[in-house]
Amino acid sequence: MSEKQVKMLVLTTCMQCRALIDMLKSHGVEVDATNVDLMEKEEREELFTKMAPFNEKKAFPVTFIGNKAIIGFQKKVIMEELGIAP
Repeated sequence: MSEKQVKMLVLTTCMQCRALIDMLKSHGVEVDATNVDLMEKEEREELFTKMAPFNEKKAFPVTFIGNKAIIGFQKKVIMEELGIAP
């Protein structure tokens, strides 16, 4: 089990987001997920403005591990970053 803090930006309608959360939890990783589509409009727009330089296409999920952001369903990269064997 990884001791690294994992935060995610997800959408409630995103199947890849749900699959990634489920996969991480199956490996004992605690995930702090924020459903971006349930945020207030102003809060969501502010988030997108901050993300724009790094995630121009507003792709999801966005997984934060420590100070690293991984955009999209990049299972291998995320598992390696957490030190979890595939």
